[in-house]
Amino acid sequence: MAFKALFIRPSNATGSAYMTKWGFLPAPLGLLDLAGEILRIPEAEVKIIDMEGDNLTLDDVVSASVNYKPDLVGITLHATAAHNNAGYIARKIKESLPDTVMVAGGHHATFLPVEIINSGFDISVLGEGDETIYDIAMAIINHHDFSTVKGIYYRNGNRILKTEPRELISDLDSLPYPPLELLDSSKYTFKVYGEHEKVMCLETSRGCPYACDFCSVTPTWGNKWRNKSNDRIIEEMKRAKRAGYTWIFFTDDIFIVFPNVKQREELFKRIIEEKIDMKWIVQMRADVTSKNPELIKLAAEAGMGISFLGVESGSKEILKKMHKGEFTPQSVDAVRILSQNNIVVLVGMMIGAPYERLRDAISTVRFSRKLGRAGADAVQFSIYTPLPGTRIFDNALKNNELFTLDWDRYDVLTPVMKTKVGPVLDQIIQFYASYSFYIYKFIIGKIRNDRLGGIKKKLIDNGTQFILKMMPVYLRDFFSFPRFLFRTYDLYSYGRKKMKISQERIKEILQTSNKIVYANKQKNPYFMIKNK
Repeated sequence: MAFKALFIRPSNATGSAYMTKWGFLPAPLGLLDLAGEILRIPEAEVKIIDMEGDNLTLDDVVSASVNYKPDLVGITLHATAAHNNAGYIARKIKESLPDTVMVAGGHHATFLPVEIINSGFDISVLGEGDETIYDIAMAIINHHDFSTVKGIYYRNGNRILKTEPRELISDLDSLPYPPLELLDSSKYTFKVYGEHEKVMCLETSRGCPYACDFCSVTPTWGNKWRNKSNDRIIEEMKRAKRAGYTWIFFTDDIFIVFPNVKQREELFKRIIEEKIDMKWIVQMRADVTSKNPELIKLAAEAGMGISFLGVESGSKEILKKMHKGEFTPQSVDAVRILSQNNIVVLVGMMIGAPYERLRDAISTVRFSRKLGRAGADAVQFSIYTPLPGTRIFDNALKNNELFTLDWDRYDVLTPVMKTKVGPVLDQIIQFYASYSFYIYKFIIGKIRNDRLGGIKKKLIDNGTQFILKMMPVYLRDFFSFPRFLFRTYDLYSYGRKKMKISQERIKEILQTSNKIVYANKQKNPYFMIKNK
């Protein structure tokens, strides 16, 4: 019989805010990458279940999985808030199909592997899963145990064992092309910018050489930035276009780094020359953006329609403590440069760092207004959340600063830790900052009679129409806010007085959280650049 693999993207317990608020659901690239590895096996079959894209309940997912009768089930846990849903799915499938191997992967699985296995999985993959999933599949096919599969934790009877670390994949071009035919492109919408817009995720690089204290990207990808060649990137874009996608979300944590400016310049020129004609979304650093205005102009001509900037704070002191490596004037310049090139500018900011004072939070809210005047079109105010794999999570765990370990709440929208300002007030500030920014932006636009041009005008006009259509949803959330506030207060009160995390559990978590998971044999510690 043919080997059958099933890959599942579970939703968070609270759902995706991007989908419910903006109609934005990008295709699950990580699962496609894993599927490409399995399809290297002769006669192998692969199916993908996307809980949100397929609009399924947890029991729907379990039923569909059991009916497929897979030999291997892989569930992605890039979002910590999906932990409980993923564990439920794994346990229920295992009850009906005890011989099926349940595998977890992603950021959360990388840093809490023991907890993941205890929640219902057989294997937790550390870091990159491309080569690992292939090795796991071959072990199943050949009836071998998993001791020779590098880079995993696995269950062996009553014991949980760790194998030797795996090396980073140095040549990303060597990976199989994502099998886009496994997905129905009509599910992956971008409705805020058009009813018929469809968005595919692609990656041109992996990793980050920076060390922000709230981010688990660096230990997940091994503190190195690696990129694909321009030939490979162009081919993947063409494949996405042929599959019916109109937008590409480049999932790179940083789309442009200083050593790679020249390569990106050549990429943008080729996109223009070969008339790929797709719009794309990227995540950028403010310092790189502010220092390369001509590159941004070329990027806009090539299709950069939306840029997300992680500004984080309006306080210089807070940015230093975050180890962000950027300063507020760079952020203003970056927003202005992007906006002048008719690129829609989304800004990410945070409220609730444990070392943040009330005046720092107020500075961040005020700074968002300054960014709005410079051209920022939207600001996402998140709650500073200690995710497993980050230094702040380890510190919060050691210092008894977490008031809940309910992973459903680790969605970067609800407080989970004690702060100087207090979690309830942090949530009030976040709520006020989010809603008031758009009122402020609307008023300033009317006073200044801002006139947008080119593609940006079309995108903003479409976005405005979508927002008006979704107004009942926004109003419902607005009036539900006091209920969420009381929930935070109750959890905080209970957690502060009664929640005790055992020293055994703390020790178990700290053994795996915030640790580089790879065999580090490459000489260059930060960048592995392909310049063509």
